[in-house]
Amino acid sequence: MVENKNIDHCPVELTALILGKKWVPTIIFSLKDIELRLGELQRLLGCSKKILIEQLNILVLHKIVENRKVYKGNTVESYYTLTDCGKELLPILKDMKSFGCKFEENIKK
Repeated sequence: MVENKNIDHCPVELTALILGKKWVPTIIFSLKDIELRLGELQRLLGCSKKILIEQLNILVLHKIVENRKVYKGNTVESYYTLTDCGKELLPILKDMKSFGCKFEENIKK
């Protein structure tokens, strides 16, 4: 999480700071085309509920993910989706995947 909005980061460092958190790239990529509830996202990723909630809260705070709450009687369901800002990260993640595949091939040679 970026603690202070006045921090003077270079744009690449700031992007790496956001994407470098455990599960964040996977969360963003999982929400690329769909809105998911917390339980659905947890089953898809296979991470602990505590960690997932922590990371989602950070992503919501930074307006990368939106949390839409639906009230049904006495229960509240949270639905998570990417914001426009979050969607801007998708090409970066695709480029990272492409680089990772090429890099993996090179180190196996």
